[in-house]
Amino acid sequence: MNRPLFHPTFGSRPAQIIGRDQVIEQFMSGLTAPIGSRDRCTFFVGQRGMGKTALLLELAERAANAGFIVARVTAYSGMADEIIELIQRNGAPFITEDNKKIQGIEAGAFGFSFGLTFSETVQKQYGFRTKLTLLCDKLAEYNLGVLILIDEAATSEELREVAITYQHLVGEDKNIAIAMAGLPNAVSNVLNDKVLTFLNRASKISLGPISPASIHVYYTNAFEQLGIIANDSLVTKAAEAAQGFPYLMQLIGYYTTQYTKAGQHLDDSHLMLAINAARQDMEQNVFRPILTPLSAKDLEFLKAMAMDNGVSSSSDIAKRMNKSNSYIQPYRARLIDAGIIESPRKGELEFAVPYLADYLRRKEPDPDL
Repeated sequence: MNRPLFHPTFGSRPAQIIGRDQVIEQFMSGLTAPIGSRDRCTFFVGQRGMGKTALLLELAERAANAGFIVARVTAYSGMADEIIELIQRNGAPFITEDNKKIQGIEAGAFGFSFGLTFSETVQKQYGFRTKLTLLCDKLAEYNLGVLILIDEAATSEELREVAITYQHLVGEDKNIAIAMAGLPNAVSNVLNDKVLTFLNRASKISLGPISPASIHVYYTNAFEQLGIIANDSLVTKAAEAAQGFPYLMQLIGYYTTQYTKAGQHLDDSHLMLAINAARQDMEQNVFRPILTPLSAKDLEFLKAMAMDNGVSSSSDIAKRMNKSNSYIQPYRARLIDAGIIESPRKGELEFAVPYLADYLRRKEPDPDL
């Protein structure tokens, strides 16, 4: 499949996933590990624009090539039924036998009527766990495993059902794996759910910034393929402007190709136009969704933090808010949990999302941030 080199649309996948080689290798190694391995149950945690969905798309393709039937869904009401339907649809081409007995019981009475189509009895009388168990057993006859990928993971009754069923099937030695991707605070809520405490044994991978060197290499190769003539200093400038943020990297690359066509030289003015256009998209598609759910005090905390050009100290933020250090701690913790800020060292804070501080400095503290 020929995918575009720059594809800055949420839920899409560019031609190449960069900076995640180790993450992908770890997950794929987990699929070959013994059933029940912690790497067979993985959480990918990251802020908006960190490439979670693109990563799941990449893993879905690689797992399919490695002998797994993949069901990739977004967490919502109805996802359990969708998981079953996707496994049936994606697995059907591999099933060649019809009306086969399952553990001594006639398929027409209990199991499958043909292929991966359930018998009428199973379809009407049995739930998610039984159906998924039967699918795992049937696919195992063809040396195929099952991989469930859940995007935008958040606590819900249906997520509990899927996760608990996964735990039961692992205990029954089924060849199944699961990965979930979500925002930091949403994943934290899932892991702290009193019913899902067992998920804390899963592998947790934080999707942080991509190295400028990796972005530089990608830009260099992409511009060459597109016929754009760019000197190394401008490529470096573009890579540094992306600040390791995958979505911003895609935006800058995309707008660069809009201002500079094949056969043309990339100049500084066109690159700055591309960077500014990319930052405007970030404001609409990343900053506003991040800030809108926050309380007035959360926003006040961030505005006080944005007064610093770089690292902030908790004590300085407290003074600017005219509050004690103990008073601001819940806001600090909540914003770290949400992935908006991070603490590189004790007592120090910095923004985890590029250009957000500058955006806050330019905006009035109102609910329309």
